[in-house]
Amino acid sequence: MSFRSQIVLTVFLVLGLIDLKAQFVSQKGWFEVSVSEGCPAGGCSGNVVSGCAPLTINVAMTALSPFDCFNPPGTSTCDFDYFGDGGTLPTVSVITYDDPGQFRFEILFGMESDEITVNVRPSDPPDFSIFSCAGGEIQVSIEDNQYQNYLVNFGDGSPEVIRPFGSANAQHTYTDNTPRTVSVRGVNDNAADNCAATQKVVTPLASLPASRFDSLVSIDDNSLALYYDLRPNILHRLEIEAGNVSYRDFGPLDADAEADTLQLQQVEDVSYCFRIVSIDPCSGNEIISNEICNTLFEIEFLDGVNELSWQNNGDAPSFSYSRLTTSDNTILTRPNLTGNTFDDTDIDCEQEYCYTLTASYADNSISRSVEVCGTSFNTTPPAAVNNLSVSIQEETGVALEWPVNVNESVSNYSISKGLTASSLTSIINVESSPFVDQDPGSSERSICYQIAPQDECENTNRNGVVACSIFLTGTILADNTVTLNWNAYEGWDQGVTQYRIEKAYLSADAPDASSTTPQFQEVEDNGAEQVIIYRIQAIPSDNTLPPIFSNSLILTKPNNIYFPNAFTPNGDGNNDTFSVNGRFLVSYDLRIFNRWGEEVFNSTNPEIGWNGTREGKPLPLGAYAFKVDMVDQAGQEITEAGTVLLLRN
Repeated sequence: MSFRSQIVLTVFLVLGLIDLKAQFVSQKGWFEVSVSEGCPAGGCSGNVVSGCAPLTINVAMTALSPFDCFNPPGTSTCDFDYFGDGGTLPTVSVITYDDPGQFRFEILFGMESDEITVNVRPSDPPDFSIFSCAGGEIQVSIEDNQYQNYLVNFGDGSPEVIRPFGSANAQHTYTDNTPRTVSVRGVNDNAADNCAATQKVVTPLASLPASRFDSLVSIDDNSLALYYDLRPNILHRLEIEAGNVSYRDFGPLDADAEADTLQLQQVEDVSYCFRIVSIDPCSGNEIISNEICNTLFEIEFLDGVNELSWQNNGDAPSFSYSRLTTSDNTILTRPNLTGNTFDDTDIDCEQEYCYTLTASYADNSISRSVEVCGTSFNTTPPAAVNNLSVSIQEETGVALEWPVNVNESVSNYSISKGLTASSLTSIINVESSPFVDQDPGSSERSICYQIAPQDECENTNRNGVVACSIFLTGTILADNTVTLNWNAYEGWDQGVTQYRIEKAYLSADAPDASSTTPQFQEVEDNGAEQVIIYRIQAIPSDNTLPPIFSNSLILTKPNNIYFPNAFTPNGDGNNDTFSVNGRFLVSYDLRIFNRWGEEVFNSTNPEIGWNGTREGKPLPLGAYAFKVDMVDQAGQEITEAGTVLLLRN
């Protein structure tokens, strides 16, 4: 959009001459211009109209002009060029320039013309600060160089004060502590008083309060950050004490500042202390803030310990540290450290740790050190595994379980295996207990294991106990005497308190027994049960350890199958029927055949034998074939076949 399109044109006929106190005269004197906003006290004049955007000017013809462009009213015998670019627009007497720039305003009177320069500058609000003094007094410091003069309004009805550029601070005293709005605007000589003002609110103070530090944070070896709690409208300066050099001025503080980052040298090695000086610019009195110092913090990463040490020159009654484990971003905070050292032994090997120390002052301000990082190490191997429980699990293999010391940093456990203690071979590395070795032969022999823990520093302890699984063997004699034997368990450092002999039948439980030695004998006299199942449970003397189990041993009593080769069904009660006899039978199918292969008898009950008849009629004497299919409690399938001789006396 062009300047011409942005200009505001208002028809306002001005008759007669304008006020000489705000009068700008054209080069030939044929017309005069005034500014609508007015000029400061003393007026303004000249051949250049000046002011801030938007600038409104009033045009009037002088008595000496060759033509009066506005008479008669409503007509014009002149052409107006507001921008000096040769274009003409309607004749008006009030013109507003919205945008900054320098323009040539020209009026054409037929073949003649007259002009004046219009200088429109940006309307930039000036920068200034308010500094409070005791007794309700303030000073206004103008920190701006855009204008020749500045007008200060103290907001309490008192006259405005004009301050030329570079002059002393404006000073004013209020009668109470009511908040006031102070405004400052700039104005140039011979220019309209229409530039934008900056406003700030101030509360007059009877006495100056002290400002304070919230915290100090050491960023790296070349910088630290200060965080303030500054009271508004107070003149502050920062003072620094470096090493053994006493406090010196470090520079002013912005009253609105919340933090500053300072570039210093050797922040990790040199003690820097700071304080804020609050100054009463009216009287020169000073108020000193709390003191805050950086914390010098060092760590030595030694064998199995990270040694922390620190120094702080300020009065810091308590310290705490935050520790970051970089591998998993775990943060640990330990408060209320005493003295100037601390040994951190709660560490894992080959881990990178980053520490930050915080000094907490009595006024609740804090000073935080730089972050110190390093990698821990340890040459001491983990404790040997001297309690290893090796238990047979019939369906899955061998279950291994050992205590895990949560205070030790073990990265993995190497498991070795063999049939004897001297034939161990490493088979696998695992991260923790328990572990199941899926060995299909675990019920057929004793298997030995050893656990070797290893930490992140690859320190390994291979001096742990060798523990072999309990392998149970046994026999049962014809008189039902059962003898059990097993290897003594040696996987626990406090040994076995007893062995429990677990016993069960296929269809029912049986009472357990116990032994303090790895052997046991009994007479199994339960005539109703053919199969006996034994298992050994070892009970540790250390009741924090789990019991373990051997393989299951199945012993089977004989079924004692027998049958006669002849029988005499004469009713004398002796050998009157033929049947196949045995113990513990759960399935029975007896069939008798004549010489032509015809089935003459069938029975599924061993108590019901053949009496030599077929359908109630006696069969002739002679040899008959038989076949019997049986299953006993042990699941053994028995088939017998042959001939039996039918006799009668």
